[in-house]
Amino acid sequence: MAQLHRRTMSLRTFLPLMKLGGGVWEQTVTKTAIPEINRNSNIIWKPSCRGMKIYTRTGDKGVTSLFTGERLPKNTQFFNALGTTDELSSHLGLVKAYAEEKRHEYVDQLERIQCILQDISSLLATPRNQEISDDPEREARVLKRLSFNPRHITELEQWIDRYDSRLPPLTNFILPGGGQVSAALHVARTVCRRAEREIVPLVTEELVDDQVLN
Repeated sequence: MAQLHRRTMSLRTFLPLMKLGGGVWEQTVTKTAIPEINRNSNIIWKPSCRGMKIYTRTGDKGVTSLFTGERLPKNTQFFNALGTTDELSSHLGLVKAYAEEKRHEYVDQLERIQCILQDISSLLATPRNQEISDDPEREARVLKRLSFNPRHITELEQWIDRYDSRLPPLTNFILPGGGQVSAALHVARTVCRRAEREIVPLVTEELVDDQVLN
């Protein structure tokens, strides 16, 4: 029971941070399936977010492209934010693997958050600069890829309220730890905070849609 309490506390502190997601349409969180060998040597098909090639050969010289086609150095703020968002998703993947071993109830929720992070990355890779605004046709193509709905924020808040209702009032700071799953969630929580800090300058300069931080 004590371990369940600590894990629930970790979710309580992590899920509010995911309101960073802004509210992506459920329909935009598309999945493919990939083969995986289980313990009985049987092939099972596991859901996976959007399929794509592993390599593109377009970033070997220290520059790469945003969704708009703009080529920028890999150490610009856009790619710092994208990289940290990707890092967050990777940490959540580790949490999900630990949680699956323990058969925790929130595995599907973690996977959904990972897929939403993919859509957030698409938004980060689509800066709203003057060049796009002066080209209505190009703007329309960009906006077609980005659809939002407040229902996703509502869904996250419902998860937060559900886990929060199981706990006594929070009266002190929480020390990271409390078991493998809980500790991994704390790492994801801190990476989520860093992702937020990386994104804030882009929103402040109106280079990225402010729904990312809603």
